[in-house]
Amino acid sequence: MGVILLILTWILTPFFEVGNFITTLFVDREKNQFWQFVNNEFQDYAVCRDCYANHNYQISLNFWLSKGGYAFGNPKETISSVLGKKGVEKSLNIWGWCWYYFLYAVDFTQWNNGGHCFASIINF
Repeated sequence: MGVILLILTWILTPFFEVGNFITTLFVDREKNQFWQFVNNEFQDYAVCRDCYANHNYQISLNFWLSKGGYAFGNPKETISSVLGKKGVEKSLNIWGWCWYYFLYAVDFTQWNNGGHCFASIINF
């Protein structure tokens, strides 16, 4: 039954994603706050998806990006936070470092704060 439910979510998720995108864009908001609202909504959504991926793809993430040490998988933590922690403890493999520096390059707003992954570290 689990496999059937998983396949069903793969089929339904794109419809919800498109519907949410359109709804978020056209929600009646004051014009001067519109883009701030849309940006905040999509940023929250991105963080939720990131935490989901960290938890649900932990086996692949630990296999492909890690040499041991701190592990992927905490549902309250983003992949970037784990990459940051693993970068500090030097437990990323070559693919992990590639992702680490890719995110570093993309998020230029965090260049002065140690880079995207380091700035994303969540301490529990």
